[in-house]
Amino acid sequence: MMTELRLLHLTFAGMGRETARVVFDPRLTIVYGASDTGKSFVTESIDYMLGARKLNLIPEAEGYSQILLGIALPDASVVTLMRAPQSGRVSVFEDDVRDLVYRSPDLVLSAQHSPRTTKNLSRYLMERIGLDGSLLATNDSGGTKLAGFRDLLHLCLISETRMVSKVSPVLRTSSGTSGQTAHKSALKLLLTGEGEQVSPSHLNQAQRRVHKGKISLLDELILGLQRQLASREANQSQLQQQLRRLLEHQDTRAESLRDVTRRHAQAASDRATLSVALAGYAQRLAETDDLLGRFELLRAQYESDLARLGMVSEAGSLLGYFRSGPCVFCGAEPHHQQAGHDAMETTALHQAVTAESTKTRMLLADLLVTIEDLRSQRESVAEDQAVQAALAEQADAEITRIEHEELTPLQDEVAEVMAARSHLENELGLHARIEELEDVRAQLVFEEAQPGGQPSRGIPPVMLTGFDRTIERTLDAWRVRREEEVGYDQYAAELYVGERSRSGHGKGMRAVLHAAFTTALADYCLQQRRSHPGFIVLDSPLVTFREPGEHEADLRQSVPRHFYRHLLNAFRGQAIVVENTDPPSDILDQAQVYMFSREAHGQRFGFFPLTSSSSPTQ
Repeated sequence: MMTELRLLHLTFAGMGRETARVVFDPRLTIVYGASDTGKSFVTESIDYMLGARKLNLIPEAEGYSQILLGIALPDASVVTLMRAPQSGRVSVFEDDVRDLVYRSPDLVLSAQHSPRTTKNLSRYLMERIGLDGSLLATNDSGGTKLAGFRDLLHLCLISETRMVSKVSPVLRTSSGTSGQTAHKSALKLLLTGEGEQVSPSHLNQAQRRVHKGKISLLDELILGLQRQLASREANQSQLQQQLRRLLEHQDTRAESLRDVTRRHAQAASDRATLSVALAGYAQRLAETDDLLGRFELLRAQYESDLARLGMVSEAGSLLGYFRSGPCVFCGAEPHHQQAGHDAMETTALHQAVTAESTKTRMLLADLLVTIEDLRSQRESVAEDQAVQAALAEQADAEITRIEHEELTPLQDEVAEVMAARSHLENELGLHARIEELEDVRAQLVFEEAQPGGQPSRGIPPVMLTGFDRTIERTLDAWRVRREEEVGYDQYAAELYVGERSRSGHGKGMRAVLHAAFTTALADYCLQQRRSHPGFIVLDSPLVTFREPGEHEADLRQSVPRHFYRHLLNAFRGQAIVVENTDPPSDILDQAQVYMFSREAHGQRFGFFPLTSSSSPTQ
């Protein structure tokens, strides 16, 4: 019966956020593209979902409250692990969940390994691959500890930093002496399928005193943390339930706050539009009043002109009849005046006055029509202004109502929820710290109570030789040129090509050798039907690699092409590769390929959908 796992998908979900997801192919998944698009974040997220203590979130992840990892188990069933960012708990749903989930999980596990309980993710996964209860060596004198899933994961999931590190593929960079022994023992567990054995020997007296001193110190630390707990009645599970309900309530309140804020902003925008309209009406009324004032002055002038013309006409007639001497119209002396001269001049003046009066009356009539039209327009504008002013008053009332009846209470409630959340997270942090110390204490008690094991006998030579040949076949399949044999030295925990250790090579070769070691380990275990997680995650195995004398164009046609073809067609497990460079074109249609472009109109912007907050700088 096969015992490996298969990763199905990695999904980020959040209230009001577009789901971010990558789906994994059973054979080969490739994530490639531009830098700073979230490629390595995929690797880190998988690591976090499989028990890492924390995940360094990128800005685009803001607002996502749930991370989901779908896993196909060896018995063909499917489970989904759900973990919140910076949470110490993992919820297990016994089906394939790919969206925001509110229902209660089928199982809740601690994210951290513990030998004293099976209710943690490590023991859960170890049981699924048939390795729960296996022991790892911690020292050369027979000390042992219970194997955890993360003791195996660092042999399957390789970050970009570890890929090029000079530290052996078997070890972690932060490992002490006992950690290095345990890591070498973990490799032995995978290759042989057997953990360390126990024997009747016990700890000596000096070791017991050291253990008791450590246990006593841990007891004091645990007691001090317990005193800091504000809530003594609620246990960790109850606090976690409270936090989950609080987060659900917070999401609901946050959605309500966003809706109220949106309506408040819309009301403010509408009020601003009304203010602009009212200012326009006020300007038009001022302009109309100014024109009416000017036209009234012009009207008065026209009426004054008509009155003067009437007086001129009347005075001219009287002067022509009653005055003797020089002509008042043309100035002619009496001896130059003919008979009826005064009558003719009076008639000419009358005609001129009449013509000017007619013209002025016509202008006055046009002016009166214009004045009447302006007054009508002013009344219409004033009515519109009154309507807009009423709407503005209503808008002000609505803004005030939203602020006092909805926005302020919601803001206060959200602030209270945030304070309560901070309190619960602080309480859970104390519980998590207590749990970590209790795990260490339990391990010490376990080591003291467990019979000591015989010194590790190492990996049998026949198995080690088979593993070495698998590494060589892997490098040959990738067309990586070498002149000497490849071998793993289990005592130095180092990979050698001839007499030269992996750490003695450059970054490119170190990365390729690390990738080959990881791939060959999975391939060998699956071929020999040994227990193995069943998948590998390789972050940037080829980006720095180039063989001597090889040009860039040749490189794209040699090692990368054969690397991907081998993983697709010959590798027995599931491979997930994260790279900067483009994969060969013939692989694109056969594997699950994601290209992160960092371009708004590219195939895919990045791991997270393009939003206003993640828009590229113009």
